[in-house]
Amino acid sequence: MPVILLALFSFPPMAAQFAATKIGVEAGLTAWDIAAFRYGAAAIGALLVLASPSRRAIMRAAPGRFIVVGLLGGAFYGAIFTAATTMMPASHSTLFAPSSSIVCTLLVAGIVLGVWPSPTRLIGVAVILLGLFVFASVGDVKVDAQALGGDALFGLIGLLWGCFSVFARKWNLDPLCCVAAMGLTGFLFVPLWLVVAPSNVTAANLPVALGEAIFQGWFLTFVAFLAYMTLVHRLGPPTAALGIALIPPMGVAIATLVLHETTYPGQWLGASIVVVGLAIAGGVGAGPLGRVVGLRPVP
Repeated sequence: MPVILLALFSFPPMAAQFAATKIGVEAGLTAWDIAAFRYGAAAIGALLVLASPSRRAIMRAAPGRFIVVGLLGGAFYGAIFTAATTMMPASHSTLFAPSSSIVCTLLVAGIVLGVWPSPTRLIGVAVILLGLFVFASVGDVKVDAQALGGDALFGLIGLLWGCFSVFARKWNLDPLCCVAAMGLTGFLFVPLWLVVAPSNVTAANLPVALGEAIFQGWFLTFVAFLAYMTLVHRLGPPTAALGIALIPPMGVAIATLVLHETTYPGQWLGASIVVVGLAIAGGVGAGPLGRVVGLRPVP
């Protein structure tokens, strides 16, 4: 599949999860409810993957490695992400969520794979971070003790995501088996939700909860994350992670269309700077997609 199609299957659905989560919250679901339906559905999807004898054989050949990547990118990563998001204004999380993922992936790739960014890529990343700051500052970023705690958690999940993608690439793990390993963590999370978490699931909002399961549990996991893992294998973790910078402006565009939220000119200025940074990070002469978002390997 062409890289541009993998990017389209990956990053827009990732951006749409913010609007999907907000729809669930507005229907009365708690963050625990949404996560439980998401990873419960993902666990069922993982069982369908494991129904294939060839996939079972792949995972049995390296069970420890699949356990590691599953724990790094699965349900508990999602729970930490949700907790961090609730600790800070949306504009603040818009800045730190993608920034931490990009920076941590670059660092982990350098330490584990020995793949350090070139000077051109570093300039591009700096421009990306500037664009994300401009994008988030329109929403009046406020820093207080709670927001700093959220920043620390976003640093942690950025590290988890970086380790997840880098080790999956280092160990050359099958992408579909990787997302199945992520889904299997739902078998740990759902019982925890049933035992310790208050739930607001009712007959009225059950259809919304099931919608969260279908979109976030099945589509996001087995389409978007699978496409992303394929990008990781094809381009390398540092290059694939750059596309994460597109998620905030895409998320705002989706929220505008679906939830009719207000946007600001400064957000689109920030988004434009991000695209310029991606093009710089991708280098000159990168081909059609590289000229747009820089998604190509750089020596």
